Amino acid sequence: MITGTMPKWQQYAHRFPVVIVILFAALFWWGFHSAPAHPPQGRNALAVTLMIGLGLGLIGTGFWFWKSLIKEFTYEGRTFTFTTLASSDAQSRDVSAIEEVAEWTGRGGPQGYSIKFRGGSKLYLQNGVPNAAALAERLRSDLGSSASERAAEKRPSAHLAVLLSIAIGAGVLASLATSRLLQRRPQEISRTEFLSEVEQRHVAKVVITDGALITGTSSTRGPFRVRMPVDGVVVNELRSRGVVVEFETTSDLTP
Repeated sequence: MITGTMPKWQQYAHRFPVVIVILFAALFWWGFHSAPAHPPQGRNALAVTLMIGLGLGLIGTGFWFWKSLIKEFTYEGRTFTFTTLASSDAQSRDVSAIEEVAEWTGRGGPQGYSIKFRGGSKLYLQNGVPNAAALAERLRSDLGSSASERAAEKRPSAHLAVLLSIAIGAGVLASLATSRLLQRRPQEISRTEFLSEVEQRHVAKVVITDGALITGTSSTRGPFRVRMPVDGVVVNELRSRGVVVEFETTSDLTP
């Protein structure tokens, strides 16, 4: 009986691109929830849309490849039993269902072996999995074919290159979009600093959201926000200093 299980480090390496997408998604969530409650506009909206599309594409492509990548196998001369990286459910195939066992090669050289079934589906067994070479040799022997008769399988290599390109592109796009989002976030100042700016006539207009958040622009500080309870006394004081006061609620910002 020949058995083998993919090492943990290889399993983690194949899941790494998806982990990157999840981490950047968490970063986006933090960025949007830390910024003022205004919907993204213009290029930011396009960047977010592209990021979501790339992320979903990467995750979908990753799961598709995991379904054909052998994580664990057992072969006792008649039945080939295996699990894939996408599922822990064991699957079994009779050796007669296997059409060929080919070399799986890429730009970096041999990657492992591809196992093609008569229905057209394929499985891939990566080098580094214990007894991978022994399994390929035994299957070829049982099928009555030799390694020299098998064509090199390059398609998975191209797939991995595309997967890596998508991961890098998603990472760069996420970094740029998040950077721009954080740059547009107004600085938060204290109540004392805000009242000082008003007293010195540096603030011409403010927007009060839910009676607890004031946003505006200072002629010296630029965009700002301050968290403080706002009542009629505060509003009258602002207006007496020549500040235009507008009001909005969180529900007004929800489409």
